[in-house]
Formats: sequence, C-alpha cells, structure tokens
Amino acid sequence: MGLSLVEAKKHSRNPQEIAIITELSAGPLLSTMPFREVQGSGLFFKREESLGDVGFCSFNAGYTESYAEVRQYSEALKLFGGDIKVDRAIVELEGPQARAYQVQSKVRAMRLAFESLFINGDSNSTAAEFDGLSVRLPAAEAGNHSQIIANSGSAAALDLGKLDEAIDAVDAQGGRKYLVMSKSARRHLSASARASGQIDIERTEFGYQQLTYGGLPVLEIDRDHKNVAILDSDPTDQSIYVVSFGNDHLTGIQNGGPQVRDLGEATDAPVLVTRVEWFCGLAMINGRSCARLTNVDATASV
Repeated sequence: MGLSLVEAKKHSRNPQEIAIITELSAGPLLSTMPFREVQGSGLFFKREESLGDVGFCSFNAGYTESYAEVRQYSEALKLFGGDIKVDRAIVELEGPQARAYQVQSKVRAMRLAFESLFINGDSNSTAAEFDGLSVRLPAAEAGNHSQIIANSGSAAALDLGKLDEAIDAVDAQGGRKYLVMSKSARRHLSASARASGQIDIERTEFGYQQLTYGGLPVLEIDRDHKNVAILDSDPTDQSIYVVSFGNDHLTGIQNGGPQVRDLGEATDAPVLVTRVEWFCGLAMINGRSCARLTNVDATASV
C-alpha cells in the first residue's frame, strides 16, 4: 500500500532522511500524493480494458465463454536529485549550518521541480524525466477522449457544470478525489461557486486552510524552482485537473525513498559535496484516475 511522504516520515529512523522528507512534504501535492514502493527499476502492471460478459442460461445449457481484457503497461523510475558543493572554508568559518542550509535549499528546489514535472513532465523532450498529466491527457484530444473535457469551445469563464462533468469522469473507488489547479484558477473557482454554497474551507492536519469544492480538497500548484508559473503561465487559458490518488489509481512510485549522502571533500577543489537523490516516478494505474478540464479563463468575470 502506498504511503504519503508524511506517513513515510513516521517510519524513518535516519535524521537526515526525516529532514529531507519534511521539506519535500511542505507543499500540498507531495504531502497528499501516495508513493508506491517498487523493486527494481520500474513498475509493471496490467490495466483493465474491458470486462467479460455475463448473462443467464437455460437448464442443461452452458454459459457463453468470455474474458476480461487487460493490457500490460510499465512506468520507469527516474533518477531525480542534485549535488550540493560548499566551500570548506565557509563551513569552517560559519559552521555546519551553512552546509545544512544549502541542502535544505536543494530539497526545496526538488519539491517545486517535482510539482512542475507532475503537470508538465515530458519524456519525449527530456528522456530522463517522467511524463506529467498534460502529456498523458493532451488538451488537443478534448472531445475525443473521455478524460479530457473542454470548459468551452474557446477559453472562457469556468462552467461549474463542466467541472462537475470532469469530476464524474474520475473513478475514485479505492481512492480519494482532489482538484489540482493554479492559485488564479482557485480564486476564480471560489468566485464562481461562492453563490451556490459549494465552496467550503477546512483545516488540514497541519492547521492550514484548504478550500474544498463539493467535498473535494483543492491542491494549489504555483511556481517551479525557477519561478516559472506551472499551470497559469497564461491565466486566460489554463486547465484544471481532477485526480484520484490511491495505490491502484494515480500514484507516485519510488525505490527506497529520498536519500542524502555525504561524499566528502572533492579532489579537484576544496569543497564538501553532498548528494540528494530520489528514484521516483508517476504511475497512472487506472486510466480513469485523472481528468482534465481545458479552456479555463481565470480572468473572466463571473
């Protein structure tokens, strides 16, 4: 059973790993999404395509043979992380906390970069990264794909009926549904749904306020580690995603969890090297575990 990073932290005994997981799970996405532990370099699974037929039969007659159809899929683990080099003189003059700060900053960059990859990762352009939701559910397929719904023929104010349609397109049996959107889309949703009373504010386990629409928590994704907007680079034309997180739905995958290693002093320079690494990826086990609502103009009046 996959565990979120917050739950996994409770089972860790390594102080360095606890510190890394704490920083990684500081965002709404990685504090919520479960990670399924896999052996080897990836996950191989079967996705159900169709069910076998059933029916009735007469006495002394047999049932018609039919079988469920499945298709084999695979998701590879990707090598994700970075090296931190700190001049030995800085550590000696300012203390070990100067090195610890650089490690924390690197892990924060990993968290923001993962959020970006979760949406915009594309192995066709960069083979070393995993595919994000925008690649798995391309906007151009709206109308031809059951999991891609167009908010309107062109970018327009949010249609709550279409949002409900996207929510209904997601299978949540064994998982829980969430809405993933930008901050501008969240403000637009709040303005659109406030009159109907479908918007509510709850408290997370960390005490933060979290918006919910129709009982679905809203997970906000803002900017990546390079300060580039992830979902609303164009606020007038963006997408909202509905996801169902679960072991057999949409899940992260990993082998061993985030790791930190002290590589000591480099041979070519007086710097201390630390490596942070995470063998991770994203797997859509159930083809109906995610839906995309396109053509949302978060700047339109409601």
